[in-house]
Amino acid sequence: MNKKCDCKFKKVGKKVNLDLRLETLDLNCKTTWDLISSGNTKGCFQLESRLGQTMAKKLKPTNIEQLSALISILRPGCLEAYRDGKNVSNHYIDKKNGLETVDHYHDALKDILSTTYGEMIYQEQAMQIAQKIAGFNLQDADVLRKAIGKKKADLMAEVKKQFIDGAKKANIVNTEEAEEIFGWIEKSQRYSFNKSHAISYAMNAYLSAYVKAHFPSRFFVSYLKFAKDKIDPLQEIYELVSNCREMAIDVCNPNFKLLNKDFVLKDKCIYFGLTNIKGVGESVFKKLQDIKIDIEQASYLQILFIVLDNINKTAAKNMISVGCFDYFNVDRKQMLFDFDIITNLTKKEKEFVIMNIAGYDNISQCVEGVLTKVNARRRKSVESIFHSLKNPAYSLSDTISWIADTESQLLGISVSCSKIDECDLNFVNTDCRTLKDSKTSSKNIMIGIEIKDVNIIKTKRGANPGQEMAFVKVTDSTGSLDAVIFPEEFKTFKHLLSIDNTAVMKLEQSKKKDGMIIKKVWQV
Repeated sequence: MNKKCDCKFKKVGKKVNLDLRLETLDLNCKTTWDLISSGNTKGCFQLESRLGQTMAKKLKPTNIEQLSALISILRPGCLEAYRDGKNVSNHYIDKKNGLETVDHYHDALKDILSTTYGEMIYQEQAMQIAQKIAGFNLQDADVLRKAIGKKKADLMAEVKKQFIDGAKKANIVNTEEAEEIFGWIEKSQRYSFNKSHAISYAMNAYLSAYVKAHFPSRFFVSYLKFAKDKIDPLQEIYELVSNCREMAIDVCNPNFKLLNKDFVLKDKCIYFGLTNIKGVGESVFKKLQDIKIDIEQASYLQILFIVLDNINKTAAKNMISVGCFDYFNVDRKQMLFDFDIITNLTKKEKEFVIMNIAGYDNISQCVEGVLTKVNARRRKSVESIFHSLKNPAYSLSDTISWIADTESQLLGISVSCSKIDECDLNFVNTDCRTLKDSKTSSKNIMIGIEIKDVNIIKTKRGANPGQEMAFVKVTDSTGSLDAVIFPEEFKTFKHLLSIDNTAVMKLEQSKKKDGMIIKKVWQV
């Protein structure tokens, strides 16, 4: 049993003096183990993948030994070695959780496999078995390890013969048992870890989980900064920000007044950086830094004429679209429209406006001022601009769906809202965060969501194999959730399961309490 978390941290001023040396780190922190066991391991070393999160939730490790094993059973060797219709990874989990009887193939292997519930998951175990029942010396055992890893058929044939012959000579197991044991060594040890490697990985995994458990906001800020180095940066940002929401951590739109290049923690909220906006790179950020203006005091018109007009149009529009200037309480579409207006003015006309900007309250006054200074040849063009200003061809009011789509495209996730927010959800009774935080036996779970991803597969077992089903990722303003929809329901509601669609779903908790099952889907 883990003791209640009593981790205490010394403060130096407003900063925490965090001692993360492994020799002084509390390895029995309940808060940390609870986080790992809940599967909330996004961003945690070796456990951040969907498989790692799922396996952590299933295994529920409570010490470094079990965490080391968890990291090892995520390797292909254990995942691909099947016995009785189940791989080594799931055999280990079920044995650890008391769902399967612990056996050791043979009594002779009990002392070698006792720490891993009778499963062969470390390279050292294979080497020790070869030594014990086949008389291998250390050099021979290492050759066995290398032969399995390199998958050389001729070398494997030689090693197998040596193993079987050695087993006959040692006479601890019979030939049939030796054949079976070697087969399991060969299968489970492909792409496997040695224990020292696994332990070191486990310590690093625990360390990252410890920081996430105790300092989640700082953890996410640091991790988000590395999202740009991932294969799919926008997807990485989406997953991390969703995880923030699930942990009730506020994430805010970029704010020009902060002039922060990357993610930053300010007033208990994580703010997107300016370079986290699609189309706003290092060069644009440098220009923004070099503009001589008091950002805190700058007016709406100064931002348009002095700031945004000095960077490329795409970057300027993208900054407006994701809410960098929301503090002016002007609709983003309105600001985009106003920006388009000023881009139609000449350089000299803009300079005139800037010189007299203190006397203007809005764009209309700016253009009117320009009209008093232009010659007859230019007047017609400026009058046309003024007419467009007074008679916009489209609505300049923001909509939830427009904001949500725009932020998703430019930031990786909609920060301000979710498209589901504009739907009638009177009969919805929960949200993603609540479902992840609690276990419910209710069969009337109703949730309003936006569909993020649909992974369609075909069944392999059951009465009618080959039927389509799907794993579905859904999201709302509180986080994201993974659910499964089985063949019968998938056939009925397939037409509603398209990415970006908004819907209401009726869910049920799976019997194993490890996921949600989609029972019905309604379009909203």
